[in-house]
Amino acid sequence: MKLHHVLLCALGLGAPVAVAFGQEVSNPANRQATLDLATRLLASEEKGAAGLPADLPDPFNPAGFGAPPATAPGKPGEAAHVVASDRQILQEIARSITPSGMMLFDGQPLLLFREKKLKVGDSLTITFEGNDYVVVIAGISQSSFKIRLNREEITRPIKPGNVP
Repeated sequence: MKLHHVLLCALGLGAPVAVAFGQEVSNPANRQATLDLATRLLASEEKGAAGLPADLPDPFNPAGFGAPPATAPGKPGEAAHVVASDRQILQEIARSITPSGMMLFDGQPLLLFREKKLKVGDSLTITFEGNDYVVVIAGISQSSFKIRLNREEITRPIKPGNVP
């Protein structure tokens, strides 16, 4: 008898739970409204993609990617100017960097530019052909110094007459 009472109680308590979970399924009218909304939303996306211009460039594969640098347009009658690489720019910039000397301070080499003292890792901002370039001091020895622009590096003498 006790088992019979337990089963009746379980059914009595389980019925409201089953009814509550059974209400998750909506009626056919609500389901149809949801399907109609989904159809409209999907149809508008197809129209949006089809409305794009045919000559729109692909952002993941731009035209000319990997090609050699193009020449810059110039005035008529002038020779075209080729876009310079980091190495070429660094070589031109290096000519304008003329330190007055080198000294050791606490065992650390410093490059002297009049009152300014720069150590390895310090940077200089140089304006070249209207553009600012950040050049990093990569190394200092007694007679020369290394400067870096992006991944390119050049060694220059501290005194212009000296060759490292």
